[in-house]
Amino acid sequence: MSINSRLIAGSILFALLTAGFAGFSFYLQRSSIDQVAQLYDRSVEPMLALQAAETRVAALHARLADDGGIASPDREPGLGARDAEDFRRTLAGTVADLESVLAAGIAPDDHETVSTLFYRLTRLQATSGNLSPRLARTQLADISDRLSGVAAAMRAERDAERKDAEARIYGAIAGNLAGLAAVLLGLGGLLLVLARAVGRPLRRLSQLAGALAAGETVDPIRPDGPTEVQDVLQALRAMQARCARLEGAMTSETGFLAGQIAMQQTQLEAALNNMTQALCMLDGEKRLVVCNDGFTQLFGNVEPGTPARAFFDDSEFALQLPENGTAIHLHETLDGRTMEVKRRGMKGRGLLITFEDITERQAISNRLEQLANHDGLTDLLNRRRFSEVLDGLLGKGLKPLGLVVVDISSFKSINDNYGHGAGDALLRAFAQRLCAIATPRATVARLGGDEFAVILPGLNSPEDADALAQSIVGSFAQPFEVENRRIAAAAHAGVLFVPGGYRMPGLDADFALQNCDLALNHAKESGRRRPCRRFVPAMRERLQRRREMELDLKAALENDQIELFYQPFIDAGQRRVSGFEALLRWRHPGQGTIAPSVFIPLAEETGLIEQLGIWALDKACHEAARWPADLAISVNLSAVQFQSATLLADVRKVLAESGLAASRLQIEVTESLFIDESDTVLSILIEFRRMGMTISMDDFGTGYSSLGYLSRFPFDKIKIDQSFVRDMRRPENIAIVRSVIGLSKALRMQVIAEGIETEEQMQILYAEGCREMQGYYFSRPRHAAEIPQILSDIKSRWDRDLVQAGELRAVVAA
Repeated sequence: MSINSRLIAGSILFALLTAGFAGFSFYLQRSSIDQVAQLYDRSVEPMLALQAAETRVAALHARLADDGGIASPDREPGLGARDAEDFRRTLAGTVADLESVLAAGIAPDDHETVSTLFYRLTRLQATSGNLSPRLARTQLADISDRLSGVAAAMRAERDAERKDAEARIYGAIAGNLAGLAAVLLGLGGLLLVLARAVGRPLRRLSQLAGALAAGETVDPIRPDGPTEVQDVLQALRAMQARCARLEGAMTSETGFLAGQIAMQQTQLEAALNNMTQALCMLDGEKRLVVCNDGFTQLFGNVEPGTPARAFFDDSEFALQLPENGTAIHLHETLDGRTMEVKRRGMKGRGLLITFEDITERQAISNRLEQLANHDGLTDLLNRRRFSEVLDGLLGKGLKPLGLVVVDISSFKSINDNYGHGAGDALLRAFAQRLCAIATPRATVARLGGDEFAVILPGLNSPEDADALAQSIVGSFAQPFEVENRRIAAAAHAGVLFVPGGYRMPGLDADFALQNCDLALNHAKESGRRRPCRRFVPAMRERLQRRREMELDLKAALENDQIELFYQPFIDAGQRRVSGFEALLRWRHPGQGTIAPSVFIPLAEETGLIEQLGIWALDKACHEAARWPADLAISVNLSAVQFQSATLLADVRKVLAESGLAASRLQIEVTESLFIDESDTVLSILIEFRRMGMTISMDDFGTGYSSLGYLSRFPFDKIKIDQSFVRDMRRPENIAIVRSVIGLSKALRMQVIAEGIETEEQMQILYAEGCREMQGYYFSRPRHAAEIPQILSDIKSRWDRDLVQAGELRAVVAA
């Protein structure tokens, strides 16, 4: 019998026990309920009716007794009109109560007594109150006493029945407990049987598998037990036979491999001893494993196993390296030779070390390096070597540095007036003066002609770099003594300060020297008034952007090279497209597609952003007006546009001409909008809100003080920046995303996440409570003509690829 069958049989047996217990419990509970209902019908209701009748009769009797005590002597016999009416009404109510008592299933003795009282009451009722007060009081007193007696008797019977009901209920509880105990005992027995029937074969299977894995000797395996266990034992028996065959094959191969190893050992020794380098190998404990004859010539005869410190006089030789890591350094021996030491890390923390005598090669290399890296006239570094040093410092980015480029004014006239020999002598004199002004930690070079440069690392501020340049330029106040002549000269300097602590992307030696040249040109334009100028980015921007891209951008607006693409917003909760974001693209005829991050800043700086922004808004609104009414359009507005006095009027005009409802327009702004903390910006946003537009904060969390902006203006929507969405596996990113979503809920703002590129990102955001999403996972930005296709594609994907989002929604709802 298989394990599966045993488990099914046990489950069926347990289900039967549970069903039997449930039926037995239901029967006992039903009996208890019937007993309580019968107690209520037979005792409680008749008792209440008798108490009501007794109350009425006692009340009427008490009233008639009070009236009889104050009766006048001349009063006529018989009840007064009002008393007679009360008498009739009381008897009618009492008769009705007794009828309900007789209709209930009371005890026979009680039934007979109540019947007698009922008969007497009907006779009194027949008098219609035409009897003397004394007779009425007498009859009522007697009836009241009899009613009290019947009520007492019924109360006694009710108490007896209640005790009987309680006994039955306690008996039912005991029966339930007994049934539960029986079920638990049955379950325990079932578990014991299953444990013996299933657990024992599995334990045997585990023991056999462990023994085979450990390589222990195991008797031939006999397949028995449940069907599943037999199948596994059969496979283990086949494995046991295969292992036996492999063991025999390995034994036969061992002898052959031993001979091969011995031959390779001989070959290895021959190769090592014929190397031109000395070689040794150290193990993880830095003890000698093997060496060649060249090593013996350098360090003497060393036995394998000798610690490295016993034969190496330089501890650097045995420094640890990672596996396959390499290191090369030069070592000067006591007899003046230069050894090139190459080290390579090996597995198990070992080292492979070679020693090569490169004394002659090093001397030649040093001479060539001197000629290649230094200026032949001044012996300063030349431009190539200076650029290498500058690249190294910029690449590290550890310390701030100042870069100064100095140009000697009118040097051509000095050559013309005094001769090139005097000019060369002046250059050498200035080189000496420059080295004296610069500190020892500075790097000084002649870049060519009459242009020199200085690198001074470790400056504290840009002003320190300015002070160095002013010292250099100021030194020209002292004329140069050249060939017994005093030659006066002047200079201009361009300065660049590079802050430390990080590597500035894109900044290399050529770029830095170009920046210094720009500053030097500005200094020359200033003449003697400002002979030193420090580079600022505006110098390069004015030179390059305004000459090239500004003209291209103007032409792009005129030649329809600017296009709008649309990327959908996805409402994952409702499985639909909720709107689109309009995105600018520049199709440059020569450079191809230019990203908005390149030309938008240029447009802001040149003032073209106002024309470009209104064009984009107008085109997007006219396009959106043709869409279904439930689709919104989102347009980005630059911070520069908010400085325009006509922004509100322009937006109103676009909405009026396009016919687009303001409620369908979303305005996206970035945190840079609030840097100047202008009240004008807030007033414009408030007016946009009043008009019915949605205001969204783009790239939330990447700016200066996001929470502060939320407190100043209540945005309708927050957009989570793609930098946080891109890698939500990082704990800090998912924590930020979760915080932004929680913050939006607390502030009752909508939240949208951009940059979703994978299904995993979508599911994580959905699970965190974000319903609106945007990114390449759903659709790339596309032309307006493709919007119907986008809507169709996404609708189809909900029914196909994105169905897991629906399952995720169900999990979240649960």
